[in-house]
Order: sequence, then structure tokens, then C-alpha cells
Amino acid sequence: MSEPCDFRAQLQVASQPAENPSSVYLVLSGTSAAKPVQHFYATDGLTALPLFQGTQYAGWHEVMPFLVQVTDTSEFLDWIGETDSVDWGWGLVSDASLEEVFGHIRSLTKIVLPDGKEVFFRYWDARYLGAILSGVDDICRARLMGPAHAVVLPDGKVTHHPGTPDHSTSPPEFPWFSLPAETLEKIAVLCWECLVDNTISALSKKKHSPLNQYPQPIARQKVERHLRRLTGGEVVTELSSEHVQTIHNALLREAPKGVH
Repeated sequence: MSEPCDFRAQLQVASQPAENPSSVYLVLSGTSAAKPVQHFYATDGLTALPLFQGTQYAGWHEVMPFLVQVTDTSEFLDWIGETDSVDWGWGLVSDASLEEVFGHIRSLTKIVLPDGKEVFFRYWDARYLGAILSGVDDICRARLMGPAHAVVLPDGKVTHHPGTPDHSTSPPEFPWFSLPAETLEKIAVLCWECLVDNTISALSKKKHSPLNQYPQPIARQKVERHLRRLTGGEVVTELSSEHVQTIHNALLREAPKGVH
């Protein structure tokens, strides 16, 4: 891991020519309030691939993460340097093709918890990804990074591949990665905070959301209470649109008259 530094500068350092020319890719979050995907199309316009493409979640357009390729002169990197957002996504450097990188990251759509439960892997969330990369051993880190020489987080922290990047052209079907129990213990609180944050964001976008009528601390308490009931104390990293609607309906029922 490196010390925090400028994101763009770290990308440039990590992509310096070695044995093979490297390309810079970005994973963009579809749940960020900063709307990085829209800004990418407005400022850059190069190739962007929806990361749920080819999976049973291909219709989840509202939360779709994207893989994009950029150059050193990309105007989108200017936007990243100016935005206050810390959840827009993250960058990686690889000498693999866009298709190879896409295949590997898409294969991380779901992972397996120590108890055997399959959950969504919020790989597009830099907080979550960074915590896992720093919390696993070199073998797990190498498998997670696949064809990436380096992963660069929004704050400039860099994780380098601990061995030789894997250029497999046929990534396995998800879920193939099992999260070690000790790593889950380290990130359990972060998982919960991310889930609460993203559930609040999704609920706030609902038309006439009663959540918008409460002070932020109270709104968060209400969402956490419903999430605990819905998840039953289990580790969950992403809610389906149906579960978000369930919480929305529950909030409508308990809202004061005149809020609906």
C-alpha cells in the first residue's frame, strides 16, 4: 500500500511503461449521488461497459456500475480532481484488454461469505474494496486483483498486485471468491454503514419519500431499524429494488398524516 496522494498523479505513476504498455481503467459507481457515469459521458465519451451486462442483473439500470477506459488527458480525470465525492468509484492499471478486465470484474458480482451465503460484492465502493484488499492475505489479494497491476483509490492509496497479474480470458462464473472469516470480522461495521448509506440514498430518490421529512439523524435511525428487521442480523451488502420498496412502504405507513 502507498501513502495517500493525488489520484491522477498516482494513476500516472502506476501506468508508467514497464515490460508491456498499460492502460488506465475506472470502475464507476451507479449508486453515487455525484453521478459519475453521467459526468463521464458528458466529459469523455470513450468506451463504457455496464458491469451487470450478461448477468441476471442486467436490468438494474438505476444502480449499474460501469467499467470505462481513460487516457492521461481525459477531461473526466479533471472532474474527479474537482469533485468532493469519495464514492464515485476507483481506478486500476492493467496491460490486459478492456474485455479481459471487464470479464474479471464482472465475475466479482457476488462472493461467498464464510457461512456459505452468497452476497453482492460492492466492488464499486472504494471504501469497501479498499478495506477488503488491505484485510486479506497476498493469495486472496492476487485473486481479487486478477489482471490489475495496481488499484488506485480516490484518496490516492495504491494497492499493487502481490505477484503476476492473471490474464485469464475465461473468468469463472460468480460467485467463485470466498471471503475469509477474519476479513469479514474486520469489515462488518463498514459493510453495515455502506448498506445504510446506500439504502438512504435509494429511498431519498423515491417520489414523495417520507424519509425526506425527517432530520437526518432520525431518518438514519428509522432506516437502520427497518434494515435490522429485514436482514435479521445477517451480513448484507446490497438490497434489491424490492427490498428498498418494502422499506419505503413501511416508512409510508408510519409517517405522520400529511407526509404522504
